[in-house]
Amino acid sequence: MIKTEIIVLSNNIVIPFQKLQKTYGLNFIEFNKLFATQSLAEHGLGFLINIYDMDDLDDMDWPKLKKKFIFDTGGPNKTYIHNLDIRNYNLYDVDNIILSHWHYDHTGGLNEILKRIEKDITIICHTDAKYERFFRRSEEIKNSDLKGKTREDIVPLLSSSKIVNQEPVNLERTKALGGNMVFSKDPYELYKDADLKITVSGEILRKYKEEDFNNFFSLQEGTLKVDKILDDKCLIFEYNENIVLLTGCCHSGIMNTVDYVKNMTDTDKPITHIIGGMHMASASKERFSSTIKFFKTLKSEKLYLFPIHCSGERFIQEINTSGIRNTKAFNCSVGTVFDFRTENS
Repeated sequence: MIKTEIIVLSNNIVIPFQKLQKTYGLNFIEFNKLFATQSLAEHGLGFLINIYDMDDLDDMDWPKLKKKFIFDTGGPNKTYIHNLDIRNYNLYDVDNIILSHWHYDHTGGLNEILKRIEKDITIICHTDAKYERFFRRSEEIKNSDLKGKTREDIVPLLSSSKIVNQEPVNLERTKALGGNMVFSKDPYELYKDADLKITVSGEILRKYKEEDFNNFFSLQEGTLKVDKILDDKCLIFEYNENIVLLTGCCHSGIMNTVDYVKNMTDTDKPITHIIGGMHMASASKERFSSTIKFFKTLKSEKLYLFPIHCSGERFIQEINTSGIRNTKAFNCSVGTVFDFRTENS
């Protein structure tokens, strides 16, 4: 029996008295109120994932750890490390770090985590991590103020904080801390055995016009261009009977992402759990409507959604009040542990 343990170490909220297991019968969730009380939240997302072989016990009758990796590292306020420490988790045996995309709220804790690991480790991300990126912080700023401009052209906007920038990955510093960057635009097989296959997605095809956007920019070849955030990645846990999906921010759109996963896996296997950011907090009415209709078309005996981080409370409410058959949505606190096993995943 394989056990997959997905631990939420960085998220926007801490809810010490959350009782999803008891209230809703979600037997795949574990939660410790004491740890949550000591936890910190920030605008960021980060997970620690452990894969255990429950049939292979070590000398102390503990299950054998088959794989341990990090998916996103939280924001720059070091909440990932803080929440890690209060649970007495260690990182010396981490195998990989996967970055869903190069945005500060998903990569902010990377350097501190590398310092803690104290060994060479592979970091899987996309080539777009090499771009400097820009985010608008004032409604005064229009696309025309940025598109096609050089960095020198926008210095006054940066100085006034009407836009903010994010530096690209510092390869020299990352390397000095033991991080070996692997840049991939294609799917990356992270783990495989008879009961479970874990894949890091490649670039996700954008086909739903409602999920398109043009309000992000990055510095490419000397000028600012619209940034479609093609580095948006998800993790696909493919079991023998079902699929669990772990998302970062889902800039590709949840509809595009689900279609991508269905196309690259056994289409007869239902997606039963989706956990992570779904970027619906500022979605248009058209996108909300299309997304609800999309979920109504999915064929699943039971679908559990955990739209966190950038998803917004409204999305959870819409899912739960729109009459989507066999589908329920829940928020979840920092400290939530998802426990999926080959017998109950």
